[in-house]
Amino acid sequence: MAHKRDIDQYLSDLMDSVGPLTPVVTPVLDSNPLSHVAEDIQAALPIPKFDNSAVDGFAVLTTDLQGNGAPWTFPVVGDTPAGAAPQSISLGQAIRVMTGGPVPLSSAALTVIPVELTNAPADHSLPDEITINQHPGGRDNIRIEGEHLHIGDSAVSAQTPLDAGTVATLISVGVSEVSAHPCPRVTVITTGDELATSNKWGIPNSNGPMLMAELQRLGIQNPRCMHTHDDVGALAEVFDQSAKESDLIITVGGISAGAFDVVKALGAQAGGFEFFPVAMQPGKPQGHGRWKGTKVVCLPGNPVAAWVSFRLFIIPVINRLGGAKRVDWMSELPAVQLRTPRALPAREGTVLAIPVEIDWATQTAHSVAHRSHMVGALAGCAGIALVSGESVPEGGLCHVVLGRI
Repeated sequence: MAHKRDIDQYLSDLMDSVGPLTPVVTPVLDSNPLSHVAEDIQAALPIPKFDNSAVDGFAVLTTDLQGNGAPWTFPVVGDTPAGAAPQSISLGQAIRVMTGGPVPLSSAALTVIPVELTNAPADHSLPDEITINQHPGGRDNIRIEGEHLHIGDSAVSAQTPLDAGTVATLISVGVSEVSAHPCPRVTVITTGDELATSNKWGIPNSNGPMLMAELQRLGIQNPRCMHTHDDVGALAEVFDQSAKESDLIITVGGISAGAFDVVKALGAQAGGFEFFPVAMQPGKPQGHGRWKGTKVVCLPGNPVAAWVSFRLFIIPVINRLGGAKRVDWMSELPAVQLRTPRALPAREGTVLAIPVEIDWATQTAHSVAHRSHMVGALAGCAGIALVSGESVPEGGLCHVVLGRI
């Protein structure tokens, strides 16, 4: 019988077997958060792009605010909304400037007075003159060109995901395309003659739709799902087809110790696969290998075990294929410490991976499914409580993996 592997050791071994996909030139506007930048990117534009106002207000020369003190009254000689070209200003003048609008052209120091410190009309019409009732207290309210990033500065580091924040940064620094590791193409293969709704004794195939929903939640584009019966030849044909169109194949079922475990049988026949128990419950049977160069990760067939395994193992694999930094330990997965209303008993030598509903208002995790076949308890589950070593008492803190990138 195969030696049972530690859950962290299995994750580390799995990470050893995958690496980032070959980078491709990617338009920033077509990016995917599962895709990661392949190299450091320098700014082609500064941030801010030019000197601009941090407030809605009136720009004046700083020297005009000296003397006997407030109030000061100036003629308004211009109006600069955001996106307009800057205007020139002279001593004794004011120009209205909106937030983000360029400040006036001047070799002398400027100050933008917030509109609330003036007698500006409530209807936002442009006045002929403006009275400044109060000095802004040493703040010039001007964002200086390049004060955040200069041209040539490092704007985005390698292994950064092409998420919303990265897209905003790249567009702001004038970068329209990047070299990035692509989002992996993923195929799910469910197995088993028992997955037949037309048969009175058949079992509904919840695993396929469940994992497709997980892949879509992550942002995988056009994931594929296929099913094969308990026939080694048929499975090999599905593997052949999937390997041509996928960067990752996920199998579900057929890897335990039964007489009809077709995935395990094909893996043993082909070579290059490992199947072994992992010290976790549910999700004890695990396996992985390659089929004609494509990575294959094999999950157990019980629905709760498949769901838990997907979140603990498949998500890090997908992230790594997309160019993210590798994750070697369960402690590196996104997680929180939450209270549990009921005690969670530990089991010697095994990590209990318990699906939980999360109540963020009370910072509590409610355990709902302890056994691998209780698929009905997965509805609403948002995390996995990992219990190892010591039991968690009622009201105690438990470590909850959130199951996201």
